[in-house]
Amino acid sequence: MRKNPDNVAPPIGVYTHLSIIPRDADLLVLSGQVGTDLDGNIPENVEEQLRNAFNNVTRILSSEGVTCEGIIKINIWLTETIDREKFLALWNEFHDGNPPATTMAYVSALAQPHIKVEVEAWAAR
Repeated sequence: MRKNPDNVAPPIGVYTHLSIIPRDADLLVLSGQVGTDLDGNIPENVEEQLRNAFNNVTRILSSEGVTCEGIIKINIWLTETIDREKFLALWNEFHDGNPPATTMAYVSALAQPHIKVEVEAWAAR
């Protein structure tokens, strides 16, 4: 279940303050997903890397019979600024109008110099 409690200000972006794990649920913890495509290639632009990272999260969850609806927490790290409108389009497509608890941060570097995006997700089944 996802919700925004009444005793705090509403979210300042497209996310939910709180995700509640159902009793007796399996917890799925994904390693940070980078922007590789199915062949292991990493595009140069940050938007395509983010699209690929979201797709990788979706594919991994799908392999366990879980949809993005099962995500309870997601962390997004970027090494360069992303256009807000392009980000929102990708983000909204990913969560389909029901965003999970989310952290997004800009960092100076990730594991390799050409990696501009990493997305970590936790889900419940």
